[in-house]
Amino acid sequence: PDPSYLCPGFIDLQINGFAGIDYSSKGLGRPEIENIIRALGSSGTVRHLATVITGSRDRITESCASIARARRESPLARTAIAGIHIEGPYISPLDGPRGAHDKKHVRKPDYEEFKEWQEAANGAIRIVTLAPETEGAIDFIAKITADGVIAAIGHTAAPPEAIRAAVAAGARLSTHLGNGSAALIPRLKNYIWNQLAEDQLSASIIADGFHLPDDVLKVFARTKGLERLILVSDVAFLAGSPPGTYNWGDIVVEVNPDGHLSLKGTEFLAGAGHLLDRCISRFADATKTSLAQTIGLCTVNPARLIRLPREATEFVPGAPACLTKFRPGRGREALTVETCVISGETVYGR
Repeated sequence: PDPSYLCPGFIDLQINGFAGIDYSSKGLGRPEIENIIRALGSSGTVRHLATVITGSRDRITESCASIARARRESPLARTAIAGIHIEGPYISPLDGPRGAHDKKHVRKPDYEEFKEWQEAANGAIRIVTLAPETEGAIDFIAKITADGVIAAIGHTAAPPEAIRAAVAAGARLSTHLGNGSAALIPRLKNYIWNQLAEDQLSASIIADGFHLPDDVLKVFARTKGLERLILVSDVAFLAGSPPGTYNWGDIVVEVNPDGHLSLKGTEFLAGAGHLLDRCISRFADATKTSLAQTIGLCTVNPARLIRLPREATEFVPGAPACLTKFRPGRGREALTVETCVISGETVYGR
């Protein structure tokens, strides 16, 4: 049999929900959030950013408060949820760049609104993804950067000057680069090239086999360098559901037979249906990167970006264990996770 490996557990900066539970839904409590955390253990993920997507002011505030409450009440959630990622609502209203976000809640950046969310989150918001071409975005980026929050560029149709201005104002991340974009863009003058060229931007990417072709993964890896790439899943609450059509708020989503999620009747994806155990194998195979280097893209790199403590990426004597034991997949097969431990508790396996 293939040998087993042990490593600090995986860190996923973009978990919208999982196992039928959505971080942006009403009535989210500690039991539901702990269910997400334990279910993610099947992929070896021990820490993540709970991702709240475009919604009304009150809906986002309530979601932040629910996550903060769970982190106060639950030692498991306190370790496993490294913070909150707000994806939207300050994004492009255009079809394609907007992705699966509800157009009626897309709006201009509002720093006072953000402060309300951060207060409800008890300071846990670590990343805000927005489109830098929206009115007021550059000033907003500068303000949240001064607060120690990472401004990320995503769901955008920005011209080159807006990308440059965002980086100058403090933006440090491209959210799921290559996705949340139009189906057709100018071949040379476009916001994907612009973000690739910005050395101060790290880039999160979804390497599940549906979001980015292998050739794109190779180019991103060579252009950004492994030290500036971060593997994320962008998994949604419908992941793992039987094939069929579902409602995600006012959006109609199709779960396809191969597990990927799409906006019904379109080629646009609606979040992801797979986790980091698949993304790791597929990235390593597509780019011919070693397994050890690839795992750094979902341990060392995200931990450095959001400034997690040393024990998030190293085995520190005396610290509570947060680790993953796995066997490599053959070729493109997902890793086989055998054990996942969070703060000394085995949440998956034995």
